[in-house]
Amino acid sequence: MRHHPKHEHVDIFLIYGLSLFLIILLSLVHFGKQHLPLQKKVAQVTKPIPVAPLFDKNAFTQVKINGKAYVVYDLISHEVIASKNETTILPLASITKVMMAVSAALHRPLKEKIVISAGSIEDGYDLGLKNKQVWALSELLKYTLVFSSNDGAEAVADSFGSKEIFIQQMNNDAKTLGLDLVFTDPAGRDVHGAVGGQGTVIDVARLFAIARKNIPEVMDATTKKRQTVVTSSGKISGIPNTNQDIETLPGAEASKTGYTDMAGGNLGVIVDISVGHPVVIVVLGSTREGRFRDMDVLYKALRISIEGVVEKQLP
Repeated sequence: MRHHPKHEHVDIFLIYGLSLFLIILLSLVHFGKQHLPLQKKVAQVTKPIPVAPLFDKNAFTQVKINGKAYVVYDLISHEVIASKNETTILPLASITKVMMAVSAALHRPLKEKIVISAGSIEDGYDLGLKNKQVWALSELLKYTLVFSSNDGAEAVADSFGSKEIFIQQMNNDAKTLGLDLVFTDPAGRDVHGAVGGQGTVIDVARLFAIARKNIPEVMDATTKKRQTVVTSSGKISGIPNTNQDIETLPGAEASKTGYTDMAGGNLGVIVDISVGHPVVIVVLGSTREGRFRDMDVLYKALRISIEGVVEKQLP
């Protein structure tokens, strides 16, 4: 008997269609069985895993310092590890220069040339600034922060048109950055009873964090006892850091001192206390020498706080 081609075509189509239907049906059944367990599995994988604390805050319970306020601030978790009067507003003195450097870098390239004018040199005690001397902004900021040069801060401010214009810029930038800091002088000098800069230790700690992110090379210059900078008239070597104790703090990434009669002794540092774990320590309202002792006490407590956690985590 002869097969009709049309019937063969229909038979093949039916077989193919039934096979495809069965494949789809089996796939849907398998998906239905696996879908709910998959959701549960994903939920288990993405569930946050508790992280053991890095610092034992009990290490600071017996800490006593001369300063009116201090804070130890974790730059990774943005957590206060320890503090005293962290919301008390106090004079900043030359720590103001950190804000000066941040503001300048926010609005000018660090390679921009700054010409020193006679009007900027008024402090009477400066190692390197000379009339008509040309500096790259980055080198001038390094010099100003390391030596805490009032004339350097004045020169930066004058390059923006006037000191008044730049002070307003500093205040605007602080507000934009979410810092409750107020300034009346680019160098932090207390002039005619007016505080040059004021704020809380917690906002100063946040300012240091911003400086570390925005001007790391400038802040790194403050981690040596002596520094060298380059000007149009040549190198200036042996510039003394106003924090001569900075090299006693392993892992230091930044430092700035401040002192006036109204402010007392101020000091802020950033230290990489564990690999890739920077911490800011700020002391306000201490004494000229007491600020360095306070910093040493807080740094040692910070080291102990890490060692205590490590000991607890050991099997």
